Parts: sequence; C-alpha cells; structure tokens
Amino acid sequence: MKFKLILAALIMCGLQAFSQSQNNISVVYGFSTANIDIHGALGDFGYNTKKGITTGLLYTKTIKQWFSLQTGLFYADDKAELNSILPGRAGINIDGDLKIISIPIIAKFTFFKYVFADTGLSFDKEINYTDNYIQTDQSGIGVELGIGGQYAFNHFTVFLNPYLKIYGTTHFNRSEDFNLIEDGYKFGLGYSF
Repeated sequence: MKFKLILAALIMCGLQAFSQSQNNISVVYGFSTANIDIHGALGDFGYNTKKGITTGLLYTKTIKQWFSLQTGLFYADDKAELNSILPGRAGINIDGDLKIISIPIIAKFTFFKYVFADTGLSFDKEINYTDNYIQTDQSGIGVELGIGGQYAFNHFTVFLNPYLKIYGTTHFNRSEDFNLIEDGYKFGLGYSF
C-alpha cells in the first residue's frame, strides 16, 4: 500500500513537472479594420476601410520561459468596399466579403511575464473568391506581427493582442497583386496543460 502511495505521488509530481512545459489551447475572438492596398495602381477606383472579425483556436507550445511557438486555425470575415467614379455619374460603392481560413506559424517572445511580442507567417485560403469579385484573391502566405499583454492564473490565461496582418504577401495565384491589410485586436482565453 505504501509503495502504491509513493508511486501515485511520484506520478503526480511528474505530471506537474510535465505541465510546466506549458502547452496551451486558447479560444480567440478579434475585431479589426480592413483595407485593401492597391500598391499605387492607376485608375478611378479605390477601397474604403471597413470592419472585420476574426475567430479561432490557438495552440501555444512554450519552448523557453521567454519563447513560444504558436499555431492554430483562424477564420476571418472582412468587408471590402470598392469605390469608383463613372463618367457622367456620381461615384459608386460596391460591398463585398472576404472570408479567409488561416493557419499561422508564430514566434512569441515574452517579456516581464505579462508583456509579449509575436511575429510570423500565415497560410491563408480565401474560401469565397470568384473571378468576378470586387477584389483579388487573398490566398497565399501572409505576415503578422503584434504586441500584447497576458495574465495567467491557475491553468488559465487571458490575453489582449493588438496586431497587424498583411494577407497575400506571396499569392498562390501569381496574377494577383492587391493585399488585404488588417489591424485590430484579438482577445483570448486559454487553458494550460
């Protein structure tokens, strides 16, 4: 009986030590302003800044106390509004949606326990793109960077992450050239195990 109690205590200590590796799963919600960068293209058109939302799951693996790797699955629903001037008419505005699934690979650097910076790449697929849509396909490899604050208690972590993300810095379709740019805030609640 004594051996079983000692074995159980050692297993519990081992599990507690393993939990120090800090695997974390977070539910994330965010909002942003979305704009399409036309890279100085000539013409009588442009895009108005609109609002968007982001939701997803984020997995964080702590490598060192100050360094973590993150990945996950995110869904962004951004709005785009094309504006143009037609001869002899007032300007026109055409609304559109950009629905994008992303898988990020992010490096996270933690400072002073409560502050972090993160940067990395994301693999993005626009799931509602059609050839006659009002903007170019945003499927490709994007870039993301941000700063944030976090607070951990027991096995839970809450965080706020202001960020900037540029979709399609490398497009899967080489004929595409405009980039969707998001800047906003992500909020998350995570569980460490």
